[in-house]
Amino acid sequence: MIYIVIGILVVGGAVLYAVVGVLAGRKLVGRHVAEGHNDVLVPMFLTAGVIYAVLLAFMVIAMWESYDNAAANTAEEALLLVPMYRQAMDFSPEKGAEMRQLIREYGKGVIDQWARFRATALGSTTARMNVDRMIYLFGTLTPESKSREIVHTQFFQTFAQLMTDRNKRLLQASESLSWVMWVAAVGGGIVTVGMCFMLYMDKPIPHVAMTSVLAGLIGMLLLIMIILNRPFIGPLGIQPEPFEATLALFDQIDGDFKQIAAENRSGAPKSAAPREAAHAR
Repeated sequence: MIYIVIGILVVGGAVLYAVVGVLAGRKLVGRHVAEGHNDVLVPMFLTAGVIYAVLLAFMVIAMWESYDNAAANTAEEALLLVPMYRQAMDFSPEKGAEMRQLIREYGKGVIDQWARFRATALGSTTARMNVDRMIYLFGTLTPESKSREIVHTQFFQTFAQLMTDRNKRLLQASESLSWVMWVAAVGGGIVTVGMCFMLYMDKPIPHVAMTSVLAGLIGMLLLIMIILNRPFIGPLGIQPEPFEATLALFDQIDGDFKQIAAENRSGAPKSAAPREAAHAR
């Protein structure tokens, strides 16, 4: 709701500025218009407009890339839990079960405290504690074979990447566009639209309409910048769906391993393809 109000204020304010400015400008300029008036002002206006368009386009694209990177990093953090969960299956039964539980609780902690994370850019305390418990538990592991030692090494490498992505997510949640850039974006828009006030057309309605359209477009781009400024906040704010999907996948992985264990105990075929084909017939 608040972003609807902001949108009305930004876009509507820009259009209102254009309408009032054109009407006031026509009264001031109308008495001083001479031959060649627009011929002198139009090249200056075009130069300023191109400079501002390049600046605004660069800022919008940069902010979209920042938003996209934050979304991709969040998804990667959640997806890294899956190979860790599978690798923990190769730990000793007791240690593996404890590690898998900690991985689950890490994902749940992130989801449960997502609202707090969005508001404060602070990580989940539950997730942080589970990270520390995972490190402590990993230090107690004693691989019994070379293959398990390789799995433990891969697990720790995946865990290190998970922590890197987590720290990136926390930094991305606290980053925003510098006030200097906001001054350039807003000030450039005011100047660009303001230069339209100095132009002159015989009919006021086309002048007001064209200037209002320009101001409205600039206002819409500024609104997009406001929305993308904080990637985890707002109508496009990144949500914890990747972590929710990962937790759901954990249940499927547990079911798969239980089925494999049951097949090994009973001596049934390890491949499910024949059964699926028979069911299809």
